[in-house]
Amino acid sequence: MNRNPILTIQTGKAIIRVELYPTSAPNAVRSIIMIAQQGLLNHREIRRIAPGFVIQPSFTCYDDERLAMEIPGEFAVNGFEGGAVMKEGSVGMGGDGKTLASGSEFFFCLTDETGASLQGKFPVIGQVIEGWEEVKRLECVPAKHLPIPGRDDVIVYVPTTPEYMESVTVETFGVAYPEPEIIGYQEIPHFDDPQ
Repeated sequence: MNRNPILTIQTGKAIIRVELYPTSAPNAVRSIIMIAQQGLLNHREIRRIAPGFVIQPSFTCYDDERLAMEIPGEFAVNGFEGGAVMKEGSVGMGGDGKTLASGSEFFFCLTDETGASLQGKFPVIGQVIEGWEEVKRLECVPAKHLPIPGRDDVIVYVPTTPEYMESVTVETFGVAYPEPEIIGYQEIPHFDDPQ
């Protein structure tokens, strides 16, 4: 019997484990597997906390052009059916919510209400199966508001004391997943961080 891959995120404080769902968003899952296997998510600062909504470790592709991938949006509003339900503890992949998804910018859905508001607009790549208390700890760390020019609808709070994903690894249980389909690469946004 095939097992779903497990993504393990080691923060500075604890471990978060995510069961990935290759049947829910196969290309997005292949993308996160590829970049984890390449070590591209190691020692990345957690840069977006939106309490009561999501924790998205990056909203700037980790300031790394290799991670600025755009991939097809595997969600209902883009005509993709059969994805998992977005709910508390779901892990989604960011994007424009219309046609494209990010190949690297995943997020933790913090409430069922958030999940309902995002359902069908972003790929669900998995579910937290261990370390939810660490996700909730991160939600509550002291943070400063980072305004995004022209985007009042985007909530971003940056931890005042940096928090990191020290390592992100994946166990595929012997399954070799192919590389994802990549449409192109976006320009990395840069914002002034308030002191």
